[in-house]
Amino acid sequence: MPTTSISSMSAPNPSAPGADTANPAAAPWESVLRYAPRYLEFQRAFGRQPGFQVAVAVDGAPLGSFSGGFADLGDRTPMTDRHLFRVASHSKSFTATAVMQLVEDKALRLDDELSAHLPELAGSDLAEATVGELLSHSAGVVRDGADSDFWSLARPFPDRAELVDMARAGRVVERNERFKYTNVGYGLLGLVIEAVTGRGYHEHLRSRVLEPLGLADTGPELDARAAELASGYASLAAGGEPYGLGQRVPIDHIDTGALAAATGFYSTATDMVRFFSAHLPSAPLPSAHRPAAQGGGVTGALLSEAGKRRMRRRVEESGIPGRAYGLGLILEEVHGAATLGHSGGYPGHSTRTWAVPDTGVVLSVLTNAVDGPAAAWGEALFALAGLAARDAPASYAGASAEELRRFEGRFSGLWGTQDIVELGGKLFAIPLVGGLDPEHLVPLERVDGTTLRSVDPNGFGGYGETLRFEFDDAGAAAVRGPAGMRSVRHGDFRLPGRVSLP
Repeated sequence: MPTTSISSMSAPNPSAPGADTANPAAAPWESVLRYAPRYLEFQRAFGRQPGFQVAVAVDGAPLGSFSGGFADLGDRTPMTDRHLFRVASHSKSFTATAVMQLVEDKALRLDDELSAHLPELAGSDLAEATVGELLSHSAGVVRDGADSDFWSLARPFPDRAELVDMARAGRVVERNERFKYTNVGYGLLGLVIEAVTGRGYHEHLRSRVLEPLGLADTGPELDARAAELASGYASLAAGGEPYGLGQRVPIDHIDTGALAAATGFYSTATDMVRFFSAHLPSAPLPSAHRPAAQGGGVTGALLSEAGKRRMRRRVEESGIPGRAYGLGLILEEVHGAATLGHSGGYPGHSTRTWAVPDTGVVLSVLTNAVDGPAAAWGEALFALAGLAARDAPASYAGASAEELRRFEGRFSGLWGTQDIVELGGKLFAIPLVGGLDPEHLVPLERVDGTTLRSVDPNGFGGYGETLRFEFDDAGAAAVRGPAGMRSVRHGDFRLPGRVSLP
């Protein structure tokens, strides 16, 4: 009896409004989307994760989405594409976008000092910190204050008064000394937005960012749609002996108070790719918009091209090689691709979204556990897309997709499980445990209708040896090799109570 379910994947839609059917990035991702639900469902089950939700867009047009596992482990509710997730620090990208809109409206300047908009901070350590410094985490502000047990639900998130008190003595390092990530700082930006616009942060973000993009499943904070949220869960290794591995404990969803601008948002993977697609160069304009709160200015799109470039320009190096920060955006190289986006960690949800300016690809992966590997799973999908984009070996000449997919299957033996899968017109042996290393994954060579050959450059493997397949009415039933061992269809594989010689 299956322990989970995967929702049906949205059909690839390269002809959707705004899609560029000539974009060569679409085809590899269509190939990945055909395989990814099976790949991630194995990863979910193997890692004992509750569930996940994934979406991909190219040039602003939806390419596919899928979900797997459970939205609620208690009543075994299957995860769907419509379940909502707390996307946490993705909120910073929404907040930064709203701030940049006000800059373009000439209602605010990046070099405005905080005390000009928040008089309560006059005379404090942060009085002279600027809006731009907060956006790039350059102001030296404390991350979450001296007592941040609200992250473990030991107490409520801070309200405005507590946030201001935290901020008044909240400088940890000197301004512009180094990257210093701060939720307190982004909470203050929410207060700045309120001061400049004369309306609440939630109302302003809905009218200026969410509604113009049609983000109907996104909101700035816990609200009437809380019942639609996927349940969130604690880590399996939650403490104690034997490390709490018996079950996952659910975590209640709570309001994030005055830190909503830093971490309060909820959304879906589909809405997340739509939002970050709007940050790509020459992104299509929203079909609807609201006028600026004050000062006139740009109203036909979220931001001008210059504004988007300003947000994605590297301001601070994070201290982690290959990862930097712009204005509300993480800038990171993933398998050779320069990306912009953000991560999110909320009590019970772990999320990550990437957008690739050079190709127009946007990927969002949402998971509903504190230790959910959203980033690792997304990077694995990027690796698969890289494999799909490679040129096919000469041995594939004349082979149809139908012929190649005859070899596909999941095969298991005593030494583990692997997938044989067609990606971009080539067959690969994909390991299911230990992660994907695209530098050492090469297409299998095609020998004939029942045989493939490994050209794995790892000399410790089976270089030059064949994979001989057995077929039945259901397809590939077993494979022998490389290295001579036989594996059988995963669904048919069973280990005895003890492995011994016959």
